[in-house]
Amino acid sequence: MLFLIKKMLNITKNPKPIDPVLIPEVNVFLFGKGRVDFAWNFTRKVPFWYLYYNTEPGAYLNFSGREVRPTGREIILIPPNTPFRSACEAPFEHLYLHFTAGHPYSRVRREVLIFDRSVCGTLDLLLTSERSSDAAVYALLFSALAAIPEDRFETEEVPIDRRIQYSMSLMNQGLKKKDICRKIGMSQSNFQRRFKAEIGISPHQYSKQLALEKARALLSFGTESINEIAETCGFADRYIFSKAFKKETGVSPAEYRSRRNSE
Repeated sequence: MLFLIKKMLNITKNPKPIDPVLIPEVNVFLFGKGRVDFAWNFTRKVPFWYLYYNTEPGAYLNFSGREVRPTGREIILIPPNTPFRSACEAPFEHLYLHFTAGHPYSRVRREVLIFDRSVCGTLDLLLTSERSSDAAVYALLFSALAAIPEDRFETEEVPIDRRIQYSMSLMNQGLKKKDICRKIGMSQSNFQRRFKAEIGISPHQYSKQLALEKARALLSFGTESINEIAETCGFADRYIFSKAFKKETGVSPAEYRSRRNSE
């Protein structure tokens, strides 16, 4: 009997080694949930990811000539630089997550992805909890990314400068360009050049899009004043914020917010 036990232990003593698990560089810069009872109508094409979940019908998305109407069972994942339009016909509850993701998710094709909500086990926790934990938010995100089918990835490997990927995470955290360059070990001129080559826009344009995206969410779902939103999103004052916001959306922050009460 003792011989048999030793033999069993020897069999399992040195298990077959497995490849190390490489955690993707993923950074959430905006997460929220709330009731959309205003004109949820916009067209987007931005260099970061969206994750949407609506608990009930009311909204729809248009992309590549296709229309999708969420019913409360679907999780919608939209890769960077994917053009789409969203609108609504009735109020609905909305959970949203905006983030960046590095290799291998930089190879995902530019098309809207739709999954059954069952792929994300933490979804109910995020919907029912007043305070959402960071772990639950990232668990939802990684579950959705893990559900992307292999045939949605481009076969050709596109090399990515890990310093630029890290810089995007630092920008999401609100760091200034000089501090970012010091952390990643690049001169500001080289960083400017490499960032535009990798992402397609300048670091300034990327930071501005992040700030305006956050402002749009705060105007839609938050209660802060426009002055407070301008400060929170890194604008010097309300005038500069309003000018940038109107150039991006076609309406002023006040007009954008008024849709919530008038429509």
